[in-house]
Amino acid sequence: MDEKVIRELFLAYGTRQEKKKNQFIYDPTVLKSSSEAYFLDQGVAALTSINENGEETVFLYFNEHRIIGFAEILANKYRFPSRINQFLPISAFWLTAKTGCVYYTMKEPVFCRLLDENLIFTNAVLEATSLNYLEIINKVQHTQDVDKETLFCEWLLSCRIHRDSTALVPKVFTFTEVAKYLGMHPVTVSRIAGNLKNQGLLRRTEDGLVITDELRLMEMIHQGRNHQAK
Repeated sequence: MDEKVIRELFLAYGTRQEKKKNQFIYDPTVLKSSSEAYFLDQGVAALTSINENGEETVFLYFNEHRIIGFAEILANKYRFPSRINQFLPISAFWLTAKTGCVYYTMKEPVFCRLLDENLIFTNAVLEATSLNYLEIINKVQHTQDVDKETLFCEWLLSCRIHRDSTALVPKVFTFTEVAKYLGMHPVTVSRIAGNLKNQGLLRRTEDGLVITDELRLMEMIHQGRNHQAK
C-alpha cells in the first residue's frame, strides 16, 4: 500500500478525529446517517466485541497507517445474494482505541467513489481486506499450532508503532490483556518477555516495550513457524 498517497486522500476528503484510550472509534449502537471508513494515523486500535456483561473480547489489533472499519461500506456496495444473507447475520463489533489515537474518517459516498475511480485506493482497500482476513485466520490457527514464544513475537510486531525510528509497543498493554488475547497465562507472557529482554530483543522504557531488533524478531517468527511445520 502506498501509505503516503492513501493518507493524503484521507486528509483531503476526510475529517481528523482523536480518541483517548478505551474510547470508541466506531460504536455500532450509535446511529449515523452514513457509514464511514477510517485511516488510523497514530496509535493502536482494536476490533472488539462486548458481551451482555460488558466484557470485551479483542479479535484483532491495528497499528498505525491502516485503513479500518470499511466492511459495512463494502457490504453495501457489493451486495450479497439474499440466499447468502440469511446465513450471515450482522454482528456488532466495535473499533476501540487501545492507546490515544489520531485518525481520519471518510464518508461512504466518497469512499465508494474513490474505489471506482482511483486504482491506488482500490488496491489499498483490497490489501487491507486481505490483511485483515489473513490475520484473523492466522490468529485462530497459530493459537492452536504455533509455540507460545512465536505467538508472542507476532503480537509484538502487530502492535508496534514507530517513533523516531524506534519500534515501540505502548505500555498501555498489560500482560493480563495480552495473555487473554493469545490464549495464554499471564505468567507465561511475562516469562517469554523476560527471555526476549535477556536476549537483547526487548527493552522496557517509561513509554512501553522497545523492540531493539525487528529483523531478528522476524527471523525468530519464521524459525518458529518452520519448526512447527516439520
